Amino acid sequence: MGMKRFKAGHIPPTAVLTPQNAIEIRELYAKGEQTMLDIAITYGISVAHVSDIVNRKRWKNAEHQL
Repeated sequence: MGMKRFKAGHIPPTAVLTPQNAIEIRELYAKGEQTMLDIAITYGISVAHVSDIVNRKRWKNAEHQL
């Protein structure tokens, strides 16, 4: 038995971040005021995870709602 996969739009109960957090992370990094390390420490995640969010490898469906 492998890892359980979840469909896009479904947040597993063990998720550390929300879609809103992913949007905030992208916005913080885009402003250039914080490094990926600063953001990772703030959200309690790894720098690699921040990089994946910024580069839309994770949370690619999290979009800012206009």
